[in-house]
Amino acid sequence: MSPRSKIDDAAALVAWKQEAAALSSRHWSIPRVGRDEMRQILIDLDTLFRAAPGSVHAAYKSLTERRLGECQALFASSFDDDKAIWTLGDEEAGRVAELLGGLIREADRVLAYRRSQWPIASSEWLVESAQRWVLPRTGISASRTARLNQGYDKRGILLHRILPALIEGYPVDVLDSRTMHSASADASKWKMGACLFEDLELIPKFWTIDGDKHFIVTGTKCPSAGKTVAAQVDRCLKENCIGLVWPELTVPTALREEILELFAQRLLTDEREPPEFIVPGTWHESIGVSVVNRTRIYDGYGVERLVYDKIAPYADDDWGKEGITPGGRICVLATESALLGLAVCLDFCDLVTTAFSELDVDVMLVPSMGNDRTMHGHQGTAAKLELKFGTRSFVVQHTTKTKFKDGRLGTILPLSKEPLARGVGQLGQKSTWRAYKWPLRT
Repeated sequence: MSPRSKIDDAAALVAWKQEAAALSSRHWSIPRVGRDEMRQILIDLDTLFRAAPGSVHAAYKSLTERRLGECQALFASSFDDDKAIWTLGDEEAGRVAELLGGLIREADRVLAYRRSQWPIASSEWLVESAQRWVLPRTGISASRTARLNQGYDKRGILLHRILPALIEGYPVDVLDSRTMHSASADASKWKMGACLFEDLELIPKFWTIDGDKHFIVTGTKCPSAGKTVAAQVDRCLKENCIGLVWPELTVPTALREEILELFAQRLLTDEREPPEFIVPGTWHESIGVSVVNRTRIYDGYGVERLVYDKIAPYADDDWGKEGITPGGRICVLATESALLGLAVCLDFCDLVTTAFSELDVDVMLVPSMGNDRTMHGHQGTAAKLELKFGTRSFVVQHTTKTKFKDGRLGTILPLSKEPLARGVGQLGQKSTWRAYKWPLRT
């Protein structure tokens, strides 16, 4: 750090400490500290830490878990029904990181102790006054390992996750889909299914507006589609899949209904556990006078849990611009196993500005259609999310053009901790079905 940068950081630290002292005074004045007050306190402390100067964040990364535990113990009596009493004092950056880190861990613990009996309505997770979601961690989120050299984003709060209610102008909706999935007590046996099609051909509709070409997809030609999805559903149940995903624009409405009916029929005759979630691709759907590129998530019983419309339309010189109305919100699904984010193709590509780079979830699910460059963009975004939050990304892409002569039907980015470790050439899937390992922790 240059001398000038040190001076700037020192000045920022002084101003930030004044904000911390003012927040401490406000918390001291709270007459009763119930569950709702504790949620607000945790949000306040989280916001305070995120606004801290770089020197505080750098010091936090060097803290051991043992040291954070010791500092948490210092605040063991800070929160009860009648008080929220804490102070950081006039300490240097390293000590401030320790104290505030420990304080946040203790507030996190107290809130977990006080929250309603499980399960609770997801509407209770939104703190409207702060425009933040406060979500209890479950599944792989709860098993996330905190370790040395991780920043605050990855290990600051262990028992909850705080999400903004608005990211880059897009409202964030969190929906509850906890269906008590119990296919296996051993999560190491869980898998994710990637579903593709052979000999798939899109049927487009083109038109021109002011000289610009536009398109939507009105149908597909795929003689084996019905037989293929029946086999995929069967393999999903045989291989104990917690979820399965089809690519973008490969599942027309009638075929989607066929997939759901297959699961519904098996509930009556098949004792095998259904998946926790099903993502049957996307389709261009008419909504009034508009068309959207829409995907839905269903639970394993065929109940619709979430509807999401693609935000970023596709465009190229051959097909023109995708003739859709862009979606206006970001959707997150809370399940037994994980907090799931959903994006469609270009939404998740680093070739465009993406709001999803600020979405702290366990797993991103991405139905996609595109070429090698598209998948490379997905890998880049996935790598950024993993580095910042520990998020794993599962991209199921129908391949349009590829330089690889390996007979691939699609290109799959599995739930890897290192999304860039393998090149696009190594990500091809040659069969209509393959199950990939589910991550035990992020």
